[in-house]
Amino acid sequence: MASAEVTRLAISPRKAWIAYAVKMKALIQCLLALFVLIFTMGPGLAQNDGCRKCDERGVVLCKSHDDEMHVYERQVLFCSVVAACEDCLGALLVDCKRCDGGPDSHLIPERQAEVAEWMAEERMSRYLGRPVPIVETAHFELIIDTGKLKDGKKRIDGHEIMHRVANDVEEVARLLGGHYGLSGSESKQAARLQAVARAFAAEEEPPTVEVEPQTEGVPAALAKDYFSKMRMWIWNDPEDHANVMAKFLGSSSTGDFKMLGKDPVFSVWTEKDFATVPGVRRLFTHNASHMLLSNLYRMLWTGDLGGGWLDAGAGHWYEYKIHETSLNYCIEEATAALDFHGGVWRAPIRRWLQKEEKRFLPILLKKNTGAMELPEQALCWSFYDFLVANHVEVLPLLQKGLKEKRDAREVIAEALGMQLLPLEDAWREWVAATYPLKGDKPKEPKKPKR
Repeated sequence: MASAEVTRLAISPRKAWIAYAVKMKALIQCLLALFVLIFTMGPGLAQNDGCRKCDERGVVLCKSHDDEMHVYERQVLFCSVVAACEDCLGALLVDCKRCDGGPDSHLIPERQAEVAEWMAEERMSRYLGRPVPIVETAHFELIIDTGKLKDGKKRIDGHEIMHRVANDVEEVARLLGGHYGLSGSESKQAARLQAVARAFAAEEEPPTVEVEPQTEGVPAALAKDYFSKMRMWIWNDPEDHANVMAKFLGSSSTGDFKMLGKDPVFSVWTEKDFATVPGVRRLFTHNASHMLLSNLYRMLWTGDLGGGWLDAGAGHWYEYKIHETSLNYCIEEATAALDFHGGVWRAPIRRWLQKEEKRFLPILLKKNTGAMELPEQALCWSFYDFLVANHVEVLPLLQKGLKEKRDAREVIAEALGMQLLPLEDAWREWVAATYPLKGDKPKEPKKPKR
């Protein structure tokens, strides 16, 4: 122990300090070399921080799309028009030119890869040999191949029309989902897209995506509300419509085509009332209702199985709710009257029910959707309106009962606890208390007397 102390004391303080300084210099040199190496190697070893121009993200919005289109695109899953953008290839983002990247730089190649994979599966453009405008949402696959159409005095670009239609049909799905208590993966996906779009429009941070754990032993398909996506197409050229019908649907028909139940599909071309923006939007809104209901619970359309009163009522109700009118119809006979008070129905239906003592529900329950005249379909709309306002909880029971091919009277009595005639009395009383005699604005319910 004594020799160790002598040795330590023999080293002068000056020499000790020099030895310490040499070691610290070597350490600092090593740290500097490591810092230079990390900085020059880029994101492979260090995360770049972006700059002020890109809000420290490393990416900026693609300027090939205006603010409105950026909001539209965030409400859908994929869009072929933006996928063809030479600047962003569908990512909606581009690299910031003032810095070497940032924490969001990885989003560009990841999204471009998703878009490319989606486009690789698209068959319609390959078949027609030209770009076809396609958009995919949570519930729908839409082709709006109309080009520019009139909306009042303005002409609207086909790309914007497609996104307006996409929003309309997804609003049908949202409303219908609320009425039928749906909470499957499509509903959650649609809600997430809307939340992202709202956050973007408000210049807020996008909501955090929460991945729900899949229930053990439950296939992913059972977590869905619907069995398939609804395919809806409209073509400016009737020849494209006919060719697509023959190739993809195996039909030689050149007129409107709608297949309900399994793998619902709808195809039409821009004729007559479908050659304006409002006309196309109403058309798709109306038929989206039929398609969704035909694919809900079971792949079966009840419109020709004793459920015409519910099917027709729903088709008109969602169109009316979104566009404040109903100008479409579900009638097989081309000679039938195709107008009922210009599609504005509350006042005329109230006057009709007040004047007419004949019972309507027993008659309506016997008719298929396509066999009804338009005034009868308007009555179905009003009855559906009554159910939504007063007995929305029975809609799933009615739909399921009809898809089991049970008698409509039996299904109604079981779901509502009422026989048909007392039910019609309740409906008529509600119409008299709610619908105006003039105009179309529903009356406010009377407050109870004190």
